[in-house]
Amino acid sequence: MTGEPETAPRTLSRKERREREAAAEREKNSRAAKRAKREAEYAAPPADLPPLPVRARRAEREDPEEKAPKKRSRRASEAPITPDAPAPRGGWKLPVIIVCVVLLLLLALVVTGALLVHKVDTIYPGVTIASTDLSGMTRNEARDKLLVLGHEHYDGYSVTANLPLGNTLAMSSADAGMRFSADTAADAAWNYGRGDGLFGALVKYVQCRYLGKCGFAYDGELFDVTLDEAKMRSIIEAKAVDIDAQLLESSIVVGEDSITLLKGASGMTLDTDSVFNSFRDAFLSGGSTSFTYESAPNTDETFDFQSLYNDIYSEVAEAEIVYNPDIETTDPGKDDGKGEKPTATPEPTATPAPSDTPEASASPEATPAAGSKTDPSQIDFHGEPFIVTQSSVGRTFDVAEAEKAWAAASYGDTVTIPMTVTKPEHTTEEINDMLFRDALSKNWTLVRLWNRDYCNEVRTSLSGSSDNRISNVKKACELLDGLVLIPGQTLSFNDTLGERTEANGWKPATAYANGEVRQEYGGGICQVSSTLYNAALYANLEIVERACHQFQVGYLPWGMDATVSWGWPDFKFRNDAEYPVKIHAWVDEETNECCVQILGTDVKHQYVLMQFNNWEVFDETGTYFDASGNPLSVGMAAATWRLVFNDGDDYNTATPISKEYEAYSTYNYHTEDIEARNVPQG
Repeated sequence: MTGEPETAPRTLSRKERREREAAAEREKNSRAAKRAKREAEYAAPPADLPPLPVRARRAEREDPEEKAPKKRSRRASEAPITPDAPAPRGGWKLPVIIVCVVLLLLLALVVTGALLVHKVDTIYPGVTIASTDLSGMTRNEARDKLLVLGHEHYDGYSVTANLPLGNTLAMSSADAGMRFSADTAADAAWNYGRGDGLFGALVKYVQCRYLGKCGFAYDGELFDVTLDEAKMRSIIEAKAVDIDAQLLESSIVVGEDSITLLKGASGMTLDTDSVFNSFRDAFLSGGSTSFTYESAPNTDETFDFQSLYNDIYSEVAEAEIVYNPDIETTDPGKDDGKGEKPTATPEPTATPAPSDTPEASASPEATPAAGSKTDPSQIDFHGEPFIVTQSSVGRTFDVAEAEKAWAAASYGDTVTIPMTVTKPEHTTEEINDMLFRDALSKNWTLVRLWNRDYCNEVRTSLSGSSDNRISNVKKACELLDGLVLIPGQTLSFNDTLGERTEANGWKPATAYANGEVRQEYGGGICQVSSTLYNAALYANLEIVERACHQFQVGYLPWGMDATVSWGWPDFKFRNDAEYPVKIHAWVDEETNECCVQILGTDVKHQYVLMQFNNWEVFDETGTYFDASGNPLSVGMAAATWRLVFNDGDDYNTATPISKEYEAYSTYNYHTEDIEARNVPQG
């Protein structure tokens, strides 16, 4: 581009076109004439003339008379060359030049192609490994492609060894610490043709791409596999120890009540090196998933039965409950705290018969004796209140009789030695299953419309409670839920819940305090202590400390409540049963009830019925009178009894196993209610 505007080509006239055509024809004829002249110069002279000297020939060529017309020159050029005629001068140059040019072009083409192939940084077309086409991939891409095959094959790959006497050992690729790479295979695919020089690489590339005759064949290992030999040997050796312990050198089978030996097989052992080599070969080949290990027995004529006795002998061990000595316990025994007994105790009123009663057990179940022979100071309890020791079976056999039977047997015979087996009365599993199995707080309780209803727990209604009061009840239940009391341990309600403050998460709600109804943090938890008190009564546990409210509560009958306040009063009960007990406390949001259940081991198969009576208390100060001038009723008193029956007994007709006075309670009416009914005497 020069910056000048381009112009469209001018159209030629007919005359100009004819003149151009005539000039082209003349040019063509001139070239033909020159060609004919050259051909005539190379034509052979007549046969009867001697050859001319060079100068004469040149002069002859320069003689204008010798210039023949075009047709004659052509005919002369076509004259045959006789054998005696000399070869045309200079006739070899043109073909040689043409051949050289062609060869140079071909060489340039080959060199260019070789250089282009040399710059290719991917695997040649048609190169495959394990039926996987790697054409056009870089070395890293080929490696990643092959690694996919490795993961498909080795992920989850496992080899199983079939060991003597029916034992097996399975080892996964992860167990063997397998690692694999495809670098060697990918390098081989990428290097194909590149080690043959520029032109060799060109030939291989052309064969692979254009002729479809790729000669690449990979016969090496597809993956470079490494194994964690130390880890593999550790697994094999652990299995060998297990087999030796189980079968006693792989020749002895210890049954339930006998020992079986094969005479001549006392030296059978597991060759861990051989097993390791078989595992290693299987993993490295990647084609075997199992192998069988064979071991031939020795032909020993003697056997060390004393050593066998030392290995097998064991004493019977009973499972025991061992209690944490760091937990303070006291010997069961009745403790004051139930209140002062009334001078005259009315007989309880009759109780309605239940709609159905629990079936009596045919016979009491055998249970392990309480207490332990194990020294608790030698046990790490890890903060738990107790542990259950491991039970074991006792085994022994007569060594002298075993040696006689062995001596009398022939090689290859099976020798059976009887064992004396002593089983524990209670196993660890049995005791664990017994603990907290039974609902000890099962009861015929008076909670729903004052009608008896059989429950596994004690329930008290939260009807009419504020949100804050229900929140406090839930918190108290959460603090109690899951607590375990070992035999002799006492629970303090105040110590368990701690001081009721805002900082401790308690909310203000209505509570009785010092004869007043007021808002206090933790208001409402007395309902939880009262519900727990009833559960402890029905579980037939010892009540250590209990006080009634100053005023009547609406969720339990007279005499069945237990009030608490930080400092005093407190509610306490002791686990005087043979086994640990566990508290389960919660709020049933569907029925809006506070629920407490005590779980334990019911070895006596008994249940408790609470009976109570209540009566009015009249003013003895001469302050309050009714309309007749008699002392006015200013409160109520109640007495309760604990009756124990066997499971299945109808408490309405059966005689209780025991009947004990439980507590005496007094309640005041609110002062404003008393004054409203008072009739002053003039």
